[in-house]
Amino acid sequence: MTSAAQPPRRLEAPEGSARSHGDQDQSRLLPVLAVERALRAVVLVGVGLILLTHTHTDWADPARRFAEQLGLDPSRNETGRLISRLAGFGARQAQRDGSIAIGYGVLEAVEGYGLFRRRQWAEYLTVVSTALLLFPEVQELLKHPTGLKVGGLALNVVIVVYLIIRLVRRRR
Repeated sequence: MTSAAQPPRRLEAPEGSARSHGDQDQSRLLPVLAVERALRAVVLVGVGLILLTHTHTDWADPARRFAEQLGLDPSRNETGRLISRLAGFGARQAQRDGSIAIGYGVLEAVEGYGLFRRRQWAEYLTVVSTALLLFPEVQELLKHPTGLKVGGLALNVVIVVYLIIRLVRRRR
């Protein structure tokens, strides 16, 4: 029996990965986005755990001291508003907000992992989750505009637009 030489088999990447479409993804921005999402995840999960384990803490006094250490005037508009909100922070609200923070932190961690691994599903997930949160960001910005809120909104819009452009180009 003679067997003809067969060409080497080409291994296909799994569906949803960046390489499944035949292109080598060299974007340097995806790992940056992944790190940003991972940092957000760590902060959110940390805050959530603190809230859940310290439900009866009066958060106004530590926040006032922290603001002073940062050189902020605790009686100023934005800082004072935040401290007054924390003064009325009850155990139920701490549990609710802690749970929400942990849930959102887990979502951010999943996005970060997927973006780091250059998974297409993570780009879709990031677009949807970030775009959905643009509306509350705009509402909050209209109520109490600050430079930090404008910067955060602008950053999130840039991320959404960038990922949409990537996804549209990949489909072509």
